[in-house]
Amino acid sequence: MPSLARPPRTGLKRAASAAPRASADAAPALPAGADPLHLRLRNHLRDEILQGRLAPLAQLPSEAELIARFEVSRITVRHALAALHAEGLITKVQGKGSFVAPPRLSPPQDRLRGLSESLGDAGHEVQARLVGGGEAAATPALARRLGMAAGTPVAELLSLRYVDRQPLSLNRLLMAAPLAARLRKADIGRRDVVAIYETDFGLHVGHAEVEISATAAGRLQRKHLGLPEQAPVLQVERLVHDAAGAPLHLETSWYRPEGFSYKLRLER
Repeated sequence: MPSLARPPRTGLKRAASAAPRASADAAPALPAGADPLHLRLRNHLRDEILQGRLAPLAQLPSEAELIARFEVSRITVRHALAALHAEGLITKVQGKGSFVAPPRLSPPQDRLRGLSESLGDAGHEVQARLVGGGEAAATPALARRLGMAAGTPVAELLSLRYVDRQPLSLNRLLMAAPLAARLRKADIGRRDVVAIYETDFGLHVGHAEVEISATAAGRLQRKHLGLPEQAPVLQVERLVHDAAGAPLHLETSWYRPEGFSYKLRLER
């Protein structure tokens, strides 16, 4: 199936090459302790990042520099960096090294919005491209959620979303096949699905039931988001309904751990 938008060119290498490089000489000595060396090195570098001494997008010292600075083995350095990468605190660029991850995006959660609507007003460029899809008969469990009879044809649209040309999330939409056929003809590469419903299809979106959880990245998430084995992802599931309460689609989004967060204000 052709993609809905030209795959955005990655900007990470360009940003990485221009990023400030952290100086190995500027770091204090590795603190003493009973923990294994790789944990002590991980904790030291984590503190540097969380306390702002290593700024977002700053390049970490190279493996050789860390080995020389802290007098540890290469495997110790690699274990420490792998742990930071799994936590989402650093990113790796092939042939360039490791960099402090950019700040997490935190769109407003005051009402039901699409990602483009949430982040576009803040000056971010949001794009998507279709990376998979298919059609199958709805299982009884899925049919109940989508308000249809079991065995009804259901389509899957799998897309990769980018913010500022960086991959942010893998998204799966499940919906009635006729509705998916209409969406395939629309520009979901640059527009939110809920906006297309309202402006193109004349549908009135009412509300969404949202469930947020953490899970380990599966094969598809690792492939499309460039994550290592056992990496965590933020999983957000939204069951979107129209104004009359009828389900429109079930959306599951898997976000890179360093890229996204939810901030809510709760009144008592």
